[in-house]
Parts: sequence; structure tokens; C-alpha cells
Amino acid sequence: MAATKSILSMRRWAFNTFGDENAIQFLAMATPEDIAANAEFIRFADDYVEVPGGSNKNNYANVPLITEIAKREGVDAVWPGWGHASENPKLPTSLKAIGVQFIGPTAPVMSVLGDKIAANILAQTAKVPSIPWSGDGLVAELTEEGTIPEEIFNKAMVTTVEECVAAAKRIGFPVMLKASEGGGGKGIRMSADEEQLRTNFEQVKAEVPGSPMFMMQLCTQARHLEVQIVGDEYGNAIALNGRDCSTQRRFQKIFEEGPPTIAKPEIFREMEKAAQRLTKNIGYIGAGTVEYLYNAATDKYFFLELNPRLQVEHPVTEGITGVNLPATQLQVAMGIPLERIPEIRTFYGRDTETTDSIDFMEEDYILPQTHVIAARITAENPDEGFKPTSGGIERVQFQSTPNVWGYFSVGTNGGVHEFADSQFGHIFASGKTRNEARKALVLALKGMVVRGEIRTAVEYLVQLLETGEFKDNTIDTSWLDGLIAKKEIANKQDPHMIVVGAALFRAFNMAKAEESAFTEFWQKGQVSVQGVDKMIRFPVEITYQDTKYSFEVTRPGPDTFCIVTPEGQKIEAKLRERPDGALVGTFGGEQHEVEGLEEPLGLRMILDGQTWLLPNVFDPSELRTDVTGKLIRFLQDDGAEVVAGKPFAEVEAMKMVMPLIATESGNVSHAKSAGAVIEAGDLLASLELKDPSKVKKISTFSGALRIPADESTPAGPEEALEAAVARVNLLLDGYELDADECVSDLFNCLTALPADQGRWERATTVLEQIIQRYLSVESVFEGKPMDAVMQQLIRSNSSNLTPVLNQVRAHMRSKQRQDLILSLLKQAPTLPQRVLSRGPISWADDHAPISDSLRGNIEALSKLRGNEYGDIAVVASNILIERRLPSIDKRLEELKKILIGSQPLSRTWGKASAGGLQSLVESPTLAVDLLPALFADKDEKVQNAALEVYAKRVFRAHNVLSTAVSRDDGMTSISWQFKFNTFPDESPLRCGLLARVDNVAEAKSRFTAILDRLDATIKAAGASNDQMHVLHVAICQQSADDSLPGDLEAFIATQKPRLESMGIKFVNVLAYANLELPSYYTFHSSKDFKEDLLYRGERPTVAHLLELARLENYGLTRLPTVNRDLHMYVGESSVGARRGPAKHLLLRRLSHSKDVMEGGLERVLDKAVEALSLSLMDSRAKGASSSRIYVNFLPHLEEQNFSVAISSLKNKLADFISRESASLLARRVDEIEIRVRVGKEKVPLRLMATSMSGQWLKVDMYKEYLEPTTGKAEQFCMLGPNGEEQACFLEPYPQPGALQQKRAVARAIGTTYIFDFLGLFEKALVLDWRAHVADVGGTMPSEFFSASELVLGEDGVLTKEQRPAGSNNVGMVGWHCFMKTPEYPQGREIVIVGNDCTYMSGSFGVKEDDVYDAVSKYARNLGLPRVYIASNSGARIGLVEELKPYFKIAWIDDSNPGMGFKYLYLTPDDYKVFPEGTVAAEEIVEGGETRMKLTDIIGQIHGIGVENLRGSGMIAGEQSAAYADAFTLSYVTGRSVGIGAYLCRLGQRNIQMTNGPLILTGYLALNKLLGREVYTSQDQLGGPQVMMPNGVSHLQVSDDQEGVRSILKWLSYTPATSKSQAPALRTSDPVDRDIEFMPTKTPYDPRNMLAGVQSNGAFAKGFFDVNSWTETLPDWGKSVVTGRARLGGIPCGVIAVETRLMEQRIPADPANPESREAVLAQAGQVWFPDSAHKTATAIRDFNNAENLPLFIFANWRGFSGGTRDMYGEILKFGAMIVDELRVYRHPVFVYIPPNGELRGGAWVVVDPTINEARMEMYADKESRGGILEPPGICEVKFRSKDQIAAMHRLDPILANLAEDPEKNKDEIKKREANLLPMYTQVAHEFADLHDRSGRMKAKGVIRDVVEWQNARRYFHGRLTRRLAVDALASRIKEQLGDVELDKSIEALVEDAIAASGVNANDDRAVAALLENSSDKVMADVMVKGRAAQVAQFVSELKGLDAEALSAILAQM
Repeated sequence: MAATKSILSMRRWAFNTFGDENAIQFLAMATPEDIAANAEFIRFADDYVEVPGGSNKNNYANVPLITEIAKREGVDAVWPGWGHASENPKLPTSLKAIGVQFIGPTAPVMSVLGDKIAANILAQTAKVPSIPWSGDGLVAELTEEGTIPEEIFNKAMVTTVEECVAAAKRIGFPVMLKASEGGGGKGIRMSADEEQLRTNFEQVKAEVPGSPMFMMQLCTQARHLEVQIVGDEYGNAIALNGRDCSTQRRFQKIFEEGPPTIAKPEIFREMEKAAQRLTKNIGYIGAGTVEYLYNAATDKYFFLELNPRLQVEHPVTEGITGVNLPATQLQVAMGIPLERIPEIRTFYGRDTETTDSIDFMEEDYILPQTHVIAARITAENPDEGFKPTSGGIERVQFQSTPNVWGYFSVGTNGGVHEFADSQFGHIFASGKTRNEARKALVLALKGMVVRGEIRTAVEYLVQLLETGEFKDNTIDTSWLDGLIAKKEIANKQDPHMIVVGAALFRAFNMAKAEESAFTEFWQKGQVSVQGVDKMIRFPVEITYQDTKYSFEVTRPGPDTFCIVTPEGQKIEAKLRERPDGALVGTFGGEQHEVEGLEEPLGLRMILDGQTWLLPNVFDPSELRTDVTGKLIRFLQDDGAEVVAGKPFAEVEAMKMVMPLIATESGNVSHAKSAGAVIEAGDLLASLELKDPSKVKKISTFSGALRIPADESTPAGPEEALEAAVARVNLLLDGYELDADECVSDLFNCLTALPADQGRWERATTVLEQIIQRYLSVESVFEGKPMDAVMQQLIRSNSSNLTPVLNQVRAHMRSKQRQDLILSLLKQAPTLPQRVLSRGPISWADDHAPISDSLRGNIEALSKLRGNEYGDIAVVASNILIERRLPSIDKRLEELKKILIGSQPLSRTWGKASAGGLQSLVESPTLAVDLLPALFADKDEKVQNAALEVYAKRVFRAHNVLSTAVSRDDGMTSISWQFKFNTFPDESPLRCGLLARVDNVAEAKSRFTAILDRLDATIKAAGASNDQMHVLHVAICQQSADDSLPGDLEAFIATQKPRLESMGIKFVNVLAYANLELPSYYTFHSSKDFKEDLLYRGERPTVAHLLELARLENYGLTRLPTVNRDLHMYVGESSVGARRGPAKHLLLRRLSHSKDVMEGGLERVLDKAVEALSLSLMDSRAKGASSSRIYVNFLPHLEEQNFSVAISSLKNKLADFISRESASLLARRVDEIEIRVRVGKEKVPLRLMATSMSGQWLKVDMYKEYLEPTTGKAEQFCMLGPNGEEQACFLEPYPQPGALQQKRAVARAIGTTYIFDFLGLFEKALVLDWRAHVADVGGTMPSEFFSASELVLGEDGVLTKEQRPAGSNNVGMVGWHCFMKTPEYPQGREIVIVGNDCTYMSGSFGVKEDDVYDAVSKYARNLGLPRVYIASNSGARIGLVEELKPYFKIAWIDDSNPGMGFKYLYLTPDDYKVFPEGTVAAEEIVEGGETRMKLTDIIGQIHGIGVENLRGSGMIAGEQSAAYADAFTLSYVTGRSVGIGAYLCRLGQRNIQMTNGPLILTGYLALNKLLGREVYTSQDQLGGPQVMMPNGVSHLQVSDDQEGVRSILKWLSYTPATSKSQAPALRTSDPVDRDIEFMPTKTPYDPRNMLAGVQSNGAFAKGFFDVNSWTETLPDWGKSVVTGRARLGGIPCGVIAVETRLMEQRIPADPANPESREAVLAQAGQVWFPDSAHKTATAIRDFNNAENLPLFIFANWRGFSGGTRDMYGEILKFGAMIVDELRVYRHPVFVYIPPNGELRGGAWVVVDPTINEARMEMYADKESRGGILEPPGICEVKFRSKDQIAAMHRLDPILANLAEDPEKNKDEIKKREANLLPMYTQVAHEFADLHDRSGRMKAKGVIRDVVEWQNARRYFHGRLTRRLAVDALASRIKEQLGDVELDKSIEALVEDAIAASGVNANDDRAVAALLENSSDKVMADVMVKGRAAQVAQFVSELKGLDAEALSAILAQM
């Protein structure tokens, strides 16, 4: 403060005097704390010197340091300010010694006046009245040194507590204890009694260490008045009026004002002159202050002290006198007499230009005409006794006015540190009167804002200024302390408003912090979305006035927060954040401003300008500090008692010592040591509470908050609609709103729009926008893993993640969003009626058109897939279907025209003739439910036709013999006679009647007549009355309601005897009103004519035709469908279910399609599968374990041959299953049942595809035999291939057995039951054969798949068995499979082994390990490919369960289990219960009891612990060996854990299903280990998104059918055994063709080179056969491409090089929030560690048992050798490539493609010399090979000087210039510079010519130059030849065995070929030779081989001695 003010004042004087404010240069001292706090004085100074930090004794009070700096920096003067060293006489003394001017009094005067004891003695000596004090009566003359004699000085001091007490008793309490060297409120304490005095003595002593202390009587009711004096070196002394500083807190001034109007003018003039005399008498030089205590009642004043320095409040004097005091100090120090200073002359009314003298003692100055009041701005907390606070200051907002100004020691982003004075600002207000000045100050303080970590008393000051005492000027020095003690000054606000404000502040900042945390988290590449919902809904707790308020906060919008109390009261507030960080909120019907700062002790909040502290709830047994500073001492010893309300410690903060008060009583335990640096909130000590019951309790608030409700003005229709739409949009954006309320408000607002404003168009536009908003989010997430979506979103929005936050927030609240869309869709069909208000108008009516875009959006909703979208998709699909239909009235009008014959019926296969009712009866598109609406048509012709068509259509499956309409007695009815079609038996005759009535009352009144009419019909027909006849009643003018069924049931019950006697089977009632669809109710005789709910809502024959009675074993729930002929049920079955009822989805369908054999079957089944898809998304179908399809085709296949129909139908169904197997699997279809009637006899057949027998969807055909009377099937007979009957049976649908339960378990974890995989293989083979036949022709073989289960017997022997599926008693199963594939039409064998995940979760126990080991060895020994299907839970864990009820615990203390236990034991009796060896125990005796102390638990079951790990190790070793010896392939169909994951890795080749993670530890276990929710799924640990990029998995598939097809695809490239070669596959792609795709010089996709590419509407073929390329490891090591393909049908391994820039992404670790995603760019044509490793891995896979020839399309410029890649083991993986090529056993072709290059180390690792017997290298004509690229080699071998030399040799101009080089030097340089770019190109071309294919071949490093266009035919010939040579050599080796030859067998074969006369250089000719005459070539080689054998034998015989030779001959 001082430095800031002095610089400002002196610069102003310099500018006014010299016209240059910089005439004086300022050098400031600055501590690190002030620099960090951005102190203003540093900015104002011209320069600063940094000095040590900490206490002021290290810096500003450090006299030697100040002197040293002054000397070093060469300053002219030192201005000391106030405080610090300003009153230290050593400073002027030391400065004088070095010749630097001190701006202040001389050292002796400072010494005597600065000491309060000496000053009082001098005052007494000068006869100035003094207060009674410890030096009463003492007088003294100054010594020669200018000091008080020591003996007199000491008499005035108090040095001990006892002296203090004695003096106080003499003077009389209350007393003031002061340190004579104190000031600024330091070193001064008031004591009211002896106890306080003893405590205060230590505090004063600590605040001003080493200072003498004295005591004076407290002058009560006194005012503190000051006189501002200035003396000069010429003996002048001036009084510049004075100040009233009576408003004090603990003797620290709060307000200062002047002039002091409380004193009478003549009295104050006496005080001024006394001060002047004292100043003159002691020779005072500079500014000082004489302080008095003044009693207004008596007009007496007493000398208090003389401050030998300028005081902080001096601007008050400046304001009333116009005298610049710092400038006056400077001028006095410069030696200018006071009377020559212009401002002083003006003050005395003298001309500033004259020099006449002024007698300051006698002359009076001009009295001030203004009043000034000043307020100190301090970093103090008025709520905590004005304790100092420290911390940062973000900004200070203060507006100066003509009447108010101020200055501050800190600026924006500054601060107040713990070593600084608490005052950081000073405000001055002026006015003509005191009241005007006061008002100006009040307004200024009210408008002032200090934002930061500190507290200020600004609001408190305003309230003080507004008190009556201050206004009336009746205060005294004790006034403020009294107010503080009584707490009379306090902010006023309703506590509930404070609580709500605090809750909103915290809620806003919590939401803001959460959003910021997520964006920062995602910026690092993290993808977790755990906890996103905390941004929208979270709890907030506030504690205020000992009450805890608990709220739930929700966010209805981005700027809206809703506080919800436990009682449900809601307070909504709109908040916005101003740029300065303050919140402006509207709540409680008003606008409020809220600011706050979370501090260690609680929330400090400013609400509407008033500050409130809402403390955190602390433990009362904890004593914490609320200030930052230093702990001086504890006032009680450790363990001593502390009393509530008394101090327990003293701390120093802001240079002040203050006590900390204990809140409770108890024994203290110190947690800090004296001298420790402490921060607010630190624990200083703990209390053992004396009386815990007295501790203040925190109560919980309940009830209603006193917050006024918001009053909203009614909005107009348009504004209301906009608000409703906005609320819907906010809900869709993820905010918390009620979906139903939002939709209801929206629809109401749409209805309220004026009718002439296009309400319907507006409504559809709004709907479209809402749906589009929903889709814009869900389309991003639908059907994709969350991690993958988040990665994509983060990458796409890396510069601004706010859109990601918005999308994630919305999606994570998908339940609320879906509720809204669902509510919207369900109410949408009613919208036209509500909006257009004229009916009947349906959703589909032409008067309510919807746009194509809205229809498209609804269609997009219908296509959403995923459980969470199920209900939406179903409803949207239904709307679309309804939308396709005209409105009911239009459809009725059209139907009427057809019935009367005025319009023909349109059919897909052509129009029917007009008037043909039979075509209408048979029509698949007839809306039967519309017919009843025409029963009462005014046209009787229409009535008759409608009744006839209805009767015949409802009984279409029967044989309707006749119909008759009657209208007798005013009642219309139709009767009919019919029979069941029960070939070959004749069904009895039956009768039916339908009567039409208007309402229920008429039905009841006419019911007898109706029965009479039916009875007459029955008798006329001569029919039996054996419960066969049917009665229908149509109620045509009464809508159905909930009461109708009960009413009808009660009435029909009264008619039961008559109904039974007539043989009525059921009564069906249909009820409807005009333009409604009818409701159906059936009352069946089998139910005693109660309603059969199975028939509810259905026409009565539908249940019979759908055979619903066969579902009687299930609890049925019907799901909605649009097609009334398609029923969908959720059937619950409890039989065999372990976890509640099992759910099954049961589809029942009637079809009227006649084209069963011409695509109708497939079409209907497609529709059925589509319906299953929708229904599976219904929430009621969630958890369904299987689906079953039943279709009853009503039209009979009259023209079909019986046996042909059987065969054709079976094939069609089998083909459909194969084609749609993936879809059927996804929908869990386990049964398909098709019912048809064939031939003229209408023979009922049932086509069944069922999984109940074990094989998935095995197809069979059954013939039905129907019971003539009931029409139900009484038996089913299976039909053989030729239609012959086999086994017959009859049973209702069985409850799912064990097999089906196992399927349910497998599906529940996302996989397929292991036994069903056999069916998948069979179905996949069908698809493979179909594709192959379509490509090259031929036919599919029969019996192309079979499997025998491999069963491990008790003897450990593996045997083949045929047994029912699911018979295994171990969780591992295996099969030996035979399959005919396109590659092996005669058949091949493979072995499959897999986990049965339904058996103990698929865990690995000892038995499972044994089975796996045996099956693997079985396959390995046979050399067969082995496929492992993985879905398991790792090694099995278990405990000895039978022991749990028996063990006992030996506690350390039986009465206190919390002390722990010693051991577990059994009683001797219990020990004997268990077989020997179950446990290991030692017998002990304790407490007289014999115990068997457990040392080991072993158990009797083998396979619950560590033994399983041993088995895991065994199979791990076997898996590793199997990969080396045979083809191994793993398919991960479900999660695979621990050893399961290792087996997949050890088998190397892996296909991973999307939902099949490979993990070592489950995510829940990891979360528990980490202690927080880090992972949300297993996929994050080992899903394909992890295992594909790291190279563990080779392929990813979406479902098990695709997985099986991928297995077969991979197997298609492999040989039948590990020792053979895969055969060539017939292909339609000719070998003898050109390659059409040309690799370019620019980057391209190398896959196009291999497989071809669609380009410009045509397909450019690549190197390999079309459609033969399969890439593996696509996501790992992306700079290399690997896979398999065929060349002329021959399978090959392929390695190619990516030429484009690729990226390697290393994901962030979710377990480490600080980790970041790393994205590493990888240049094309370069090997990196991952791609080099990938290359070596692929080579090894091709070599091991796949036996593939290898093509390497080499296009590498080298290896990446940077630090990261060297650290990433690039050397190791590059060397691995060599290792794998060296042992490669099959042909390897390395080919450099066009525009490709192979350089440096890349050439080295693929050079043919690595494996000369197997490897060959070729190059295209336009390829390059060399060590360095041309620019690189030119840098070394053809540098600029060489290029210049070439210029001089070749350029004629340079040659001419070179003749006179000196003269032409500049021109030569210019010419060289011009030519150099071109010659650089020439150099590069020269170097490039060294790298071309011609030189490669010339040097023998490549075998040949092969042009790319011709490469396919060339390499096919070469490959065919080499494979033939290898095959022949293999045969020869088998016969010769181990024999030493001078050449390899292959070389001998080549010699034989050359000797045969065939051109050895013609690969095709050689291949043909070996194909046709291999025996001849073999014979030639065998001759040499056998000769070598003989020679080898002879050589061995020669080495034998005679005895050994004789023994051999004897054996021979």
C-alpha cells in the first residue's frame, strides 16, 4: 500500500512541477510472494530488486539489506513508508553513514518519538495531559544523544506479568497493554481483568518481540483524534488539520475521517498547537502524527502517542488540505522550507509565487470546506472476528467518481499472501458535509466487487456506515468492538434462500466440473463414459445453521437446474455465468447474483452482495485452524484439558498473533508442533471429548422451503408451441424432463394453434424434427460397441469435444429419450383427429398427408436394431404398415364395390372377375375385419355378400357346403353347413349361424330367437348335436368396452343348458360401432361357456387354425402385430428352468398364399423372420431363449404330386435354413413348422425343422391323421425320402428339455450351444457348394457332412461314438468330422474340440483338460486340421462345500470377535464324518476341549483347485506342440478366460466373434481391484477392438454362422493333412490372362493389386483368382498386408506392402486416467516393429501345416530405425523374418512389383540366399533395387561438386567461360547455379540406372525379369512346376529314407527332367511332364538314390571288424 501510494503521489508532484512524471526514478524492493501476488507497486516502479521472502524481518524490515541495496543500486534517498523499518532508528543511521538521504525524522528523534514510553514521558514533561499509566509523573530532559535517561525510561516499563498486575491494580481496570514499538493494531491488547491480562501479556510480547511494554488506563467513551504534523530542518512545524479515527476494531482503524468535527474548533486548535510545540521542541523533521484521546462530554484530551512516520490514512488529510504529503516529505528531505512549498502556501492562503514567511504557530490556515471519510479494504473475515485471510484475487472492481477515489496494492490476478498486511485497498469519499461524504462512501462500497479466495469486510463496512450511531457521530473507540461482541451487525437474508443459492452454486459448478473432466479425459484418448449421468442428476448437500439440507439436483436444460427436496418440492432456476465467473440466476420469482468459493472450512458465498459462510460439517473432536500462517504455541500441554470457548493455541497470520478458540471441552492431543506452517483447514489437535452428549448435533431438514413460486405469464399459442418443442428437444439432448408431460404439452400446443395456420403441416414438421433429432444421436451409436463409437467421435471432434459431450449425454439417457419417442409414436396416429378436428380422419388419411422425409425418418426408427430400441422399432413398423393402407371409410367403400360386383378384386397375379365372391374368400389381401361393418349396410345386396364372404372366409379351412341368409322377424342372419377336411375319413356335418343385432340389449332379448333359428338349421340338416355347431352374434352399433366381456359371459351362462342341448361348440360375439374394427369374444363349451382368453380379439376359427391349444403348456403373453393373421406370443415355461421361467418366442401364422412352391414358402418365412426381429426387441420378449415358427398355409396344393411335393418342400426349407442360417441363429430359431395340404385329397402334411433331437434345425416331413369330429391331428407319421411312412407319434408341443435349456444358457452369454455348431457347419457347406456350383458348374454331392463324437473313456482311450446331443458329462467335447467341400469333393476330415459353456460355465477342470489333450493328440497323430471352438470361464475354482457346515472358529476373545481368530478346527466327532484324506488336522486340547486344528483342506473331489492349473499347463504345452505339428485354428465364439485365452494364443490362428472377448481377468474383478468403476465390459479388455489391432486375432466375424463360414474358408486353403499339399480348386478365372490392375507410382491400396478392384464401372482383375483373396490380421501392422489367395486354384500365402500412410493407434489405458492415446504415423513401404512382427508371424503360419507356397510382393524402402522403433524391437522382429524364411519348406517367390523398390536392410531379410532351395526372387521391368534411393546415394557419391564437374565437362557455355576463369568468375557461378537443379536430376537418373531390373538380373540377384501384365501366367507355370517337383521329391524321400546324396533330391529331379528331353526352362512343359510321366522321372532318380544307398551300406560294412561282419552275414 505505502509504496503504491508514494509512487502515485510523487509522480503527480513531479509532473505538476517539472512537466515530467518520470523526473524521479523509483526502485522497489519486492519479495517472491509480492511478485507472485502481482502487487501493484512493482508495476508502478521503474525497477525492482527481488529480496528474500517470508516474514518482514527478512526483507522490508531488514535494515542491513535495505542499506546494502541502496548502496549497490546508487539511490539518492529511501522512503520507508509505514510499518516495517519506518520507525527503526537504525535505518536513518545506516543510510546516513553511506550518504543516502532518509525521507523521515532523524534517528535520535525517531528513537524517542517512536517509542511510546519515551513519547509519553516527553508529553508529561511538556505539560501535555496524559492518561493514568505505568509511568505516571515521570518527566525527563533529553540527553545529548536525544534520548530519555535509561533509569527514568525503565520506571515506566512493565517487564513481567506480576509488574503488569501490580500496575493495573494501581491504575484500575480496564487497562491497555502496549508494546512501545508496536503499531497498526499490533502489540496492543485490552484487559478487563487479571486473567485476561496474564494471557494478553504473552500475546503482546509475541507480536512485537523485544519491544518494551507499558500500560495505561483504558479511556472509555473516548474518541481517537489525530493531528497531522510536518517539521522541517529549519525548526518549522506545521499542523495540517487532523483526523477522527474513532471507528476501531481491536485498536485497528476501520474508518478515518476529517476534519474531526466532534471536537470544538477552539479545543482542536489547542490540540494542534500542542502538537506543533512538541514537534518544534524535539527538532522533528518530516511528517508525523500526534494522537489524542478525546472525551466529547468533557472536552478533555489526553496525549496518546506520536507516530514518527506517515500513516496509511494520510490521504484524508490530503483531501481536506490539498497538500500532497509524500511529495511534501520529499521536498522537506530535499531541504525546502515548509513556507516555500506551494501547496502549504495555498493551504495558508498565500500566493504560491511569493516568498514571504509564515508563522505557523500564530497564523491560522484556511479551514477545510469538504469532509472526507476513508474506509480500509482488508482481507479479513468479519464473520470470524475479522480474522485475516490470504489467497488469490481474481479481480477488484471499483469505479471512481468525482466524489470517490481509491487505490489498491494488488491488481487483477493478484493476491494477498500470508506475510502481507491484511489491508490491500483504501477508499476515500468526500462531500460538502459529513453526511454527503458518508453517502458517497456507502454507494462506492456497494458497487465494489472483490473476487478471489480472500474474504473482505466490504459489506460489513456498508452496514456500519448505515448505523444510527455513525450517522449521528456518537461513536467512540469501543463502539465497534461492542457491536462485534453483541453481533448486532449482520447480513439479513432468509436462511432458505441462502441454502438454495448455495445449492445452485454447488450444482452449477459440479455440473461444469463434470463436463470439463470428461472433455479433458476424452482429449487424452480415453473412451469411458462411466458417470456421464452425473452431469444431469446428482445429490447436493448443504449445511447451514446446524441444519443439513439434502437435495437431488436435476438439469432440465443446459442452463436450468431443478432442486428437489426429499418431500418432492421442486425449485427450478435458470443460471448463466457471466464472464467474470459470477452466476446470475432466476429463482424464487426474482433474479439473484451468486458468487462463491469453496474453502477448506466450507463454502463462502456472496448472494446478492451479501457474504455467507456455509461450513462443512466437521467432527467436534477435531481442532482445526481457519487461518493460514504459523502455529506459535499451544496453550495447554499435550493431554491437558481444553475448555470450550477458551483459547487452545496461538497462531500468527498477517503479522498478527491471534488465539484459536476451542469449540468443545476435553483432553487435547497435539497433531502439529509449535512453529509449523499451517493452512486453513489443517488439523492442529484432537480432543477426547469431556461430554460427547453436549456436542452440538446437526439436524436434517424436512418440510417445505420458503421459496416463492415463479409466476409465469400466459404465453400465446405460438410461444407455447416453441416452448413445448424446446422442452422436447432438451429431453432428447439428455436433460431431465418427463417424457409423457413433454409429449402431452406438445400435442396440446399443436391443437391450440389457430386453425388457419396450417396446423397439420406444422405438426408433421415438428414431429419430423423431433424424430430426426433422436436419430441424429442414435444412428451414431446403434449396433456398435461404445468404445469404437467413442474413438470415432473423439477423432472426428478432436479440436472441440463439446459435440461429443452432447451426443454422449443424450445417448446415455436413452431410456428417457426412448420413452419420449415411444409416447410420441403411440399418440401420433391420433394426431390428425386432434389437430384437424374433423373426422373420421385416420393417421393414413389423405387429408393428413405426411412428407416423404417424415416417412423416411419413421422408417429409420423401424430399422433401429438393439434391445434398447425394440419397442420403438415395433411401433414405428406398425405405423408404416398402417400408413400404407387407406383410411377405414375408403377401404369400406372399395370393399362394398367389390361385393356388389361393380369393381373387380385386384390380386398380385391379376384381377379376378367382378362379382366373384369366391376369389374374395380366398384373397390373401382381404381385410376380413372390415366385413362386419357392412352387415348392416343399407343395400341388402351388400349385406348378403358381406355375410356370405365372412362365413366362408372364417371357415375357409373347412368345407363349407351351403349358406342361407334370412331376415325373418326383423332379424338378419346367415346360416351355413360345413365339414372338416379330415382325409381319408369323412367328418360329420356341422351347422353355423351368425345373427346381426344393434346392441347388447337386443342380443339378449333376441337370444332365444337366435337359438331357435340355429336349432331349426341343425334339425333341417339332420346334423348331430355333439358339441359341433357354432353360433356367432354380431353387435353392430355398440363399441366394445371393458365391461362387455363380463356382461356377455354372465348372460351366456344363463343359456348354458340350451346351448349344451343343442350341441353348440362355442358362441362368438363380435362388437363394433361405425367405422371401427370389431372386437371378438369367444365363449367355449370346453370352458363351461366362459370366455376363452386364448381367443380374445380373434375370429373364432383362428385359434383352431393356429393350433393354439398346443401351446397350453406355456404361460402366454401376446405381442402386438399389424398382420392379424400373424400372432406372436411370449411363452413362459418353468419346467427345467434354473433361474425363473424360461421364455420362448412363439410365432403362429396363417397364410392365404397359393404360391407355396413358387417362392411363397420363402416369402412367408422371410416375413416371419422379420416379425421375430421386431418382437425380439419388445421388452416383454427380453431374455427369450428360443423362437419357434408355425405357418399354416390354407390354400391346398391341388396340382402337386405327393412324393414330388414332399421332396421339393424339404429341399426348399433346407435351402432357406442354409441361406438364412445367420439370421435364424440371431433370432434363436429352434423350430420351423409348415402345415400344407397336398393333392386333390387335401392330405395334411407337416414340414418340420427342429433342434429338439440335437442337430440344429434338422428337416423332416410328417403326414397328419386328423380325428374326424374335432379336426385335430391324432397322430403324425414321419415320411421317408419317397413318401413312405415311418415312425408315428402324437403329442402336444413338449416343454423344453435339458437340451433346450442348455441352448438357452449358451445364448444368454451370447454364443451358440456347442452341439449346434455341427448344424452350422452343415449349413455353411451348403452355401459354399452353392457358390461353387454357380461359379464353375457341377452338382452338390449328397451326404456331405457327418460327425462322430470323440469320447474319452474311463481308461483314458478316445473312441468315436454316435450318441444324442448333450450326453456329455464333461465341459469339453470333440468330434471327428467328415465333409465334402468344393476343394475336396471326395471328402476330407477335420477334428473339432470345444468348450461346452453350459457345463459349469465351460470352465477347465481336470476332466476337461484330459479330453482336450486327448483330442488334440488324436488330431496331431493323424495330421488332421484341428479347430478349437472357445467359450469358457477359465480354470475351474471350488471349495470343499461339504465342509462348510462343520468347521468351527477359535477366537482370540470369544466375547469380542473383532479381536480376530487363531485357527479353524473340527470337533473329533465331525472329523470322523469325513473320509480319510479330506482334511489334514492336528489334535490339540484347548480349554479342556479336544480339537482337530485344520492345517490343510484337501477334499475328495479332484478338480477344484491347483490341480486344475496343472492340467492347464499340460494342455498349454499340447497346444504349442499342436501348432508346430498340425494345422490349428481357434474360433472364439464367447468369452474365453485365462487358460482358454492362452490356448487361443498358443494355437496362433484365431477367428474372433464380435461378442467373444479373450481375457485373463473379468472386468468386474479388475474394477474391484482398482477400487473404482473403470471398465464397463469384457470387450474393453479383450474384445476384437483390442485383439485385432494387437495381432492376437486374425479375423473378426459378427456371428457364429459367419464364424463357421470363415473356418471353412480358412480350411479351404489348407491340405487334408499336415504332410500333404492342398489341391487346386476349379475356378472360372482363367490363368492365362493379363493382370488388369496396374500399380502406380503414387500410393495405392495393395489389395487392388492382389484381388482386383471395381473401377469406372468395370472390374480390373488382379494377380490372384477373382474372389479368392482373404486377408488376415488386417488391423495389426497395417503397413504390411497378409492373407491367402489362389493362383489358378492353387492356395497361396501372400504378403504385400502398403504404400499409403498408415496409423498405429495405442489406446489410452482406462485404468490410468492420465494415460493418453498415442497415434503413430507409419509411412508406406517401411517396416515398423508391428508390421515386421506381422510379416514373420504370417510366414510361420503359412509354413506350419498350411504348407502354402508364398508370394512376397516386396516393395520396401527399409526398416524404420528411429529411437521409438529401436526401442520397439524392430531389430528383433526384422531378424524373425529371416528366421522364418530360413526354415520355410515350400516355394517362396519374392517379386518386386511395378514402381516398387526393395532397398537396404529390407532386401537383406528377403534375399533368396537365406533359403536357396525354396526361395526365388523376381522383379518387374519398372521396379528398383539398391542400397539407397537415388537422392540418398547422390548425397554420398554424386555430390554438388561432382555435378559441377559434369557441367564443366558437358556444358559448352561453361567451357567458354572457363577459358578465363578470373574474368568470368561471377558468370561461371551464376551459370552453375542455374544448371545445378537440372544436373541434380541428372545425377539422380544416373544413380537410378544402377537400381534397375536389368542390373539386378545381370548381377544374378534375381532369377528373372517378369513383366507385371504377364506375371499371373508366368508364376502359375512356375508354381505348378515347383509344386510338382516338390511332390515328386517327397515321394522319393519316403522311399529312399535317410540317404546321403551329393545333390538334393529336388536337384536330382531337375537333372532327370533335363535328361528327359523336355525344355527345362519351360515351366508349363515340365509341369505337364511331371503330371503325365512322373514315374519315369522318379525311376531315374531312384536309380541314383539306390546306388547311393548301396554305396552307403558298403561304406558302413567296410568299417566293421570281422566278428561284426560275420554276425550280420549270419543274420542274413
